[in-house]
Amino acid sequence: MNRRTIAGVALVSVLALAGCSGGGSEGAPEGSTETQELNIGMTLDVTSFSPQEAADGYAIPYYQLPYDTLIRHTADGEYVPMLAQEWSYDEDQTALTLTLEEGIEFDDGTPLDAEAVKANLEASRDGTGIMSAQLASVESVEAVDETTVVLNLVAPDPALLWNLSSPGGSIGNPTKIGTDEMVTVPDGTGPYVYDQAASNIGAEYVFTKRDDYWDADTLDLPYDTITLTPLTEAAARVNALLAGEVDGAPIDQTTVAQVEGSGKQVVQYPASGVFGFFITDHDGTMVPALADVEVRQAINMAFDRATMLANLRGGYGLTTEQVFNAQGDVWDESINDTYGYDPETAKQMIVDAGYPDGFSIDMPLLAFPEADILTQAFADVGITINWETLASQEVFPQILSGKYPMFLFQLQSTDPWQAIQFFISPEATWNTSHQSNPELDAMIEKAQYATSDEERTATYREINEWLVDNAWFAPMYFSDNLYGASTDVDVTAPYQQPVPSIYDYAPAA
Repeated sequence: MNRRTIAGVALVSVLALAGCSGGGSEGAPEGSTETQELNIGMTLDVTSFSPQEAADGYAIPYYQLPYDTLIRHTADGEYVPMLAQEWSYDEDQTALTLTLEEGIEFDDGTPLDAEAVKANLEASRDGTGIMSAQLASVESVEAVDETTVVLNLVAPDPALLWNLSSPGGSIGNPTKIGTDEMVTVPDGTGPYVYDQAASNIGAEYVFTKRDDYWDADTLDLPYDTITLTPLTEAAARVNALLAGEVDGAPIDQTTVAQVEGSGKQVVQYPASGVFGFFITDHDGTMVPALADVEVRQAINMAFDRATMLANLRGGYGLTTEQVFNAQGDVWDESINDTYGYDPETAKQMIVDAGYPDGFSIDMPLLAFPEADILTQAFADVGITINWETLASQEVFPQILSGKYPMFLFQLQSTDPWQAIQFFISPEATWNTSHQSNPELDAMIEKAQYATSDEERTATYREINEWLVDNAWFAPMYFSDNLYGASTDVDVTAPYQQPVPSIYDYAPAA
């Protein structure tokens, strides 16, 4: 387990099932001039090709093909040049200077220059897409000259380089920003060009390799054509994989034996999506009991993480009492059994906290297999869960509205700063009640303004220990990602993504 991935939010909106097409990889022999084709099964359809509306996680291949990012991260997690050949921070880490590659043009001759980068980043920051949050720290963008861009930040942002290597750093033709045309037909400088005539919306999206790609000497691009086939149901992805209609697709633990038994390969890699209970009512506004740290500690002791991981997730993953990524430098093995499974002690702690008759909690009921077991586990310690069923289109609005004191979910946790900004800080989107604690807030500010990586990591460790000691959450596990693939394709486990990058595929030797 030596890779880290972005799982993002585990719950993917259910979209219309799309048909699948043929055209899998044919594995031409070395030296052959035969066309190499790759067909990737996607868990979701694309809603917009605009960089300003780009999605992360499972949707990344839709944007990696037609667009270059300012910075690229490799399968080993290293940052390497892409459109920006050099970058550096000022002493205060509030200004990032990028030096762009010269001579790159979009298809219509529009230059890829500082003004184009400025227009893209400002539009992404000011838009309504999820990339807006990734660029929220950017106060202004300066086009100093044709190849020099300066990003001025409101405060240090330890996640900015990652964000510029994700779809948030994708650069599209500035003349088409905000147009309907960019929504349906991507226009970038990336290694592949969208073949609209060969594509079928909702069923397959075909991309052909750009003949004059500017970075072909750096990137290995073995496939002449890459097709993305949206298959939103797990069974459809497995069937397409077994039939040879796609070369690779995400699978789950229930289909591993079927996929391997058919002669296909399964690539397993750890996810960074932490699954468990996210407590947001630490002040006890909705449920007074949650303001008591001993009650929150009792919640952490009420359920058997290891048994659920083994029985419900096939044992693919790692149990955790910490929300920070287990693949990073902050996760601490020595505090990962702080609570364990002890329902008798948990029940007594709830009685001692002043709730001899227990209490109840309203939570949204989502499609997680753990729900029934957790209902009984909580009842055994005196807590009644009132599950509320939500329609798929209501899930995010209802949870983010702040109406629930806690909820069972899986949220992205790639590195400590990302997790802090995502669901821990008072401003975090998934800190749905936006509650805070002075001690925790001071540590977060200390980490943000740290002057060295060593100081920042040490502060992250302090935060991690504080979150566990105060039972700020009740995490359960990091469940592994599983990816099925044809044996005609070599697939490298991705770095901090739930699915492989387009650069992680190659014809099998």
